[in-house]
Order: sequence, then C-alpha cells, then structure tokens
Amino acid sequence: MNRIWLGGALVVVLGAVVLGFTRFEHATAAPTATGPQSATAQRTSQQISATATGLSELRFTDVSGKKISVNPNEKTVLHFMTSSCSDCLPTEATLAKFQNMPGVQLISVDVEPQADNAGTIAQFAQVAGSHWPYVLETNSSLLQKFHVTELDTVVVLYHNKVIYEGVVPSEAQLKKVLA
Repeated sequence: MNRIWLGGALVVVLGAVVLGFTRFEHATAAPTATGPQSATAQRTSQQISATATGLSELRFTDVSGKKISVNPNEKTVLHFMTSSCSDCLPTEATLAKFQNMPGVQLISVDVEPQADNAGTIAQFAQVAGSHWPYVLETNSSLLQKFHVTELDTVVVLYHNKVIYEGVVPSEAQLKKVLA
C-alpha cells in the first residue's frame, strides 16, 4: 500500500515539475510578431520599464572595491552570469568586442556570491578576455529589478530605460543595440 501511495505522490510531483518547466519555457520563449506571446512580451517590457525607475541612482561596488555609477548618457550593458557558467563564456567573449566602444559601459553581475569571489571572477575574466567591472549580486535586488530568471541574461540601459533584454544575445543583436 505504501508503494502505491509513494508512486502516486511521485507522479504528482513530476507532473508539477513538468508543468512548471513548460510554463517557464513558454514565458521565456522569444516573442513572435503576432500571436499570444507578443502580448506577453509587451507586458514584460512594460513591467521592466515600470520597475526600472530609479536607474539614475543605480550604483555598484565591483569585486575590487571600486564604486561604479551608471551614466544615463551611455549604454550600460549588464550581463548576469556566474564564473562557473561555461555557457556564459561565449557571451562574455562577444561582449569583449564592445569593451572599447565609446559610449558603452559593460558590467558583469555574478549572481552566485556564495560560490564566487574576486579570484574565481578574475580567472573567468581572463579566459573571456574581458576588462570591465564585475559585481557580486549578494541580495538579488538586481535580479528582481530586471526580472532576470536565467543565467546569461543581458540587459542594456540607456537614458534610464531598459532598451534591450535577452538571453545569449548574438553579436549582431548587440551591434544593433549598441550602435
């Protein structure tokens, strides 16, 4: 009898996990020009704009202790990653192509402070060829502010607004946004 009950409970739990994953996957799928996803994408964009108030006061302290302020007149790229995320390395390498572009500020936000430190981040930055500030996100406020739900998310700010948000953006997408 206990096996039947345990088996039934396992089926319910697995069903809930599959349903939750399916909903998460649909919520993060790329929006299409028409159809139900475009309304969802529009709502998300409005939510981000609404919570993006206060971006002019957005300040960070990087892993070396240096204070960083977001300049609203520059395009600021926030890359949400961890040093243990091997999938984040290609995005960092792509971002490195823009690190000397005038009017562009790059900041990588490591979202795993319990596992990462200045040393692991320095190794990651060296492999990626990145020479910009890294910040350890210790209280998830940035994740909430920008509705980040996946590693390798890139958010671009300009004039105190979110002008781009995406997961694993291509070089072409970034060129278009940062031009």
